[in-house]
Amino acid sequence: MTQAATTDPTAVPGPLQRPPTDWVKIAIDLAIYAGVIGSLAVLLIPVAWTISTSFKPLDQVFDYPPQFVPRDVTFENYRAMFDPVLGRMFFNSFAVGIISAGVSTIVGAMTGYAIARFRFSGNDAVMLFFMATLAFPIPMIMITTYIMFANFGLLNTYWAMILGHVVITLPVTVWLLRNFFDQLPGEVEEAALIDGAGPWYTLFRIVLPMAKPAVSSAAIFVFVTSWNELLFGLTFVSDTELRPLPAGIIMIFLQEFEGQWSEMMALAVIVSIPVLLIFVFFQNAFLRGVTAGAVKG
Repeated sequence: MTQAATTDPTAVPGPLQRPPTDWVKIAIDLAIYAGVIGSLAVLLIPVAWTISTSFKPLDQVFDYPPQFVPRDVTFENYRAMFDPVLGRMFFNSFAVGIISAGVSTIVGAMTGYAIARFRFSGNDAVMLFFMATLAFPIPMIMITTYIMFANFGLLNTYWAMILGHVVITLPVTVWLLRNFFDQLPGEVEEAALIDGAGPWYTLFRIVLPMAKPAVSSAAIFVFVTSWNELLFGLTFVSDTELRPLPAGIIMIFLQEFEGQWSEMMALAVIVSIPVLLIFVFFQNAFLRGVTAGAVKG
C-alpha cells in the first residue's frame, strides 16, 4: 500500500519535492524583473534629477556633493516661464507639430493605401525607396533641403520646418499605414466600389475610419517627432518669433559663458507634459496601430 502511494502519478509533490526546473524558472524570472527594474531606474533617474534641478536656485545646481533634494526649494524658475517670448515659442511648436502631423498622416495614408491596394510594376521598389531614406542622417538631408528652400523662398517660415518634419517622418508613416491597410478586409472596399463609390470616397469615408488606430499612431509619432526636433528650428529659421521650443531653449538659456540651468530644467519639465499626456490618453490606440501587421493570416 505504501509502495502504491509513492508511485501514484496523481500525487502532488510537497515543497521539498519541487522539480529543480521550477527553481531555474524562478531564478530566470527574478533576473528578468531585476533587469526591468534596473532599466527603469536608468531611465527615470535623469528625469527625477531634471525635476529636482528645476526647483533649485542657480547657485545650488553645481553643489558638491550633489544634493538630490533641494536645500532651498524655489518656484521662481517656473514663474520665469510666463514670458511672452516663450509663449510664442509654445505656439510655434504646437502649430508646426499639428500641421506636420496632418500633412504627413494624410500623404502617408494615401501612399500606403496605393501601395497596399493597387498592384503595379515597381510596387515593392517604391516601398523599399521610402524605407531606404531612413538610412540617411538628418544633417546630410539638411544640406540639400536648405538649398532647395532658399531657392523657393521658404527659409525663415513655418513651412520650412513643416516640410522638413514631413520629409523625415513620411517613410515611417507610409510603412505603418501600409501594414495596417494590408490587414483590412478587401470585401468592404469591393462592396463600396460595386455601389458606385470611387477610390477617394472609399479611402476617406470607409478605409480611414476603420484604420483609426494606425492613423492615430502615425499622427502621434509625427507630432512628437516635430515637437522634439531641434536642427530644423535652428537652421531654417532665424527669426526669434518663428522659432520652436527646442531651438528657443538653446538660444535663450545657453549663453557663451553661462547657462541658466535651473530655468532650462523647468522649461524641460513643462515641455515634456504635452507629450506625456498624449501617451497617457492615447496609449491604447498607439499600441494597436504600432502592432498592426505584426501577425498575418
